[in-house]
Amino acid sequence: MIPIKADYIFTDSQIEQIREGALSILDEIGVGVGKPELVEELARMGFRTDGKYVKIDRAAARAKMEAQKADRPERPKTRRVMVTWTSPYSHTYETIDGAFEPITTESNLKMGEFAANAARLWPGLILSCPGHPTDVPPEAQFLRHTVNSFLRADNFSPMEPVSLKTADYHFAVCEAMGRPVKELPVYVASPLNIAGESFEIALRYHRRMERIAFNSMPSLGANTPLNLIAAYSQTIAETLGGALIFEALTGTGTCYGASIFAFDFRDMAMPFGTPEKLLLEWLNMEVQARVPGGEYYGPDYTDIHTNAVRCGIQACAEKASLATAGAVKGAHIFACSGTLGMDELFSPVQLLLDLEMLEHIGKITDGMPVDEFESDLIAEVRAGLKSGYIMADRTLDNMDKYVWQSRFFNRKTFGSYLYKPFPAEIDRAREMAYVLIRKPAVWRLNDSKADEIEAIYAAALKQLREIG
Repeated sequence: MIPIKADYIFTDSQIEQIREGALSILDEIGVGVGKPELVEELARMGFRTDGKYVKIDRAAARAKMEAQKADRPERPKTRRVMVTWTSPYSHTYETIDGAFEPITTESNLKMGEFAANAARLWPGLILSCPGHPTDVPPEAQFLRHTVNSFLRADNFSPMEPVSLKTADYHFAVCEAMGRPVKELPVYVASPLNIAGESFEIALRYHRRMERIAFNSMPSLGANTPLNLIAAYSQTIAETLGGALIFEALTGTGTCYGASIFAFDFRDMAMPFGTPEKLLLEWLNMEVQARVPGGEYYGPDYTDIHTNAVRCGIQACAEKASLATAGAVKGAHIFACSGTLGMDELFSPVQLLLDLEMLEHIGKITDGMPVDEFESDLIAEVRAGLKSGYIMADRTLDNMDKYVWQSRFFNRKTFGSYLYKPFPAEIDRAREMAYVLIRKPAVWRLNDSKADEIEAIYAAALKQLREIG
């Protein structure tokens, strides 16, 4: 299949401005490194520095850009199954009845079973236990989520450790399950600062990694200039600069990204689910592909977060519009279903609505089946004139190909409702949520392996208690 380039938003001239802007920032300002001893080490290695900011020559930065282009070429796109997953970052559940409850170890396991039952109906759901427990020490919350997900989600792909105090145990659990973590992220603190726990974890464990990925999450106009060319120049400078500095310090291979997020100056927050969030998402992908010199063929994924704090109108409208727009452009990955309140809240009912919505969108992007007609047309029409087509063999055998049957959404007439009222779609979703959450687990980790990773988790808790 020959790849087709997406419609570009930036002109070639503007891409060159971003590229040159990033190189100039690195050459003239540099990137802040939060550890003085590392700044001294970099100075001994020949980097220019003022004691805090480490400057990077244009030639070295440009070479890294070109290397990333060669390392991650764009691939032709083909239609693939739409997939989605739940977020591990939620700390609260919206119950089926609409109450808010903090996530516990027990409820996290139960919600993992719920998700696994839902995946039997919507196979595109990649499994984990939604959210993370909050009834354990903060440093152990994402470790407990990882253990829970291994206990309830077959083929679970673990996230990276987020706490330095429990990272050893996080790696040990993943290795015991045969799913070792091979790449770590480093999130640069905008503007232009390499610091924080993700950086510390990467420094300590880089030898066991295949690659370290540098990215940032700057808010447009809050910690970047309120101009797209200037903002992308800065964010590329900070992630590219961080990647080069890390390679110099450790010898471990790196990659870098380009991400800018919307910022609402009235509510002083990062709005998710908005038109500008999606538009920036597309720009992020284009800039990341084109600045190193590559081509951009459209999005693979679409973020369907929302700031809505309840399952309902805002959540469904924003998620559906974002997913539809992304799917029309070719996206087949959607993050994160069931998530509300940006990513602080998980709703089982919203998950079911999101899954049904994605199936609805998939039917649109798949198109109608256009099959060759290889039968006796005259005979079939004569039969239809005699007895109609509804009960014909062709109709009964193929009707599911032509008409999608939703699990929740009404297809009946208003008159039929007046004659015999039927449940609203939200009530159908709630009813299914109750059924799925009461079902027994469809899969559980075997006892010996479960005991092994629980023992590792217990050792992590013991160490946390000892160090206070």
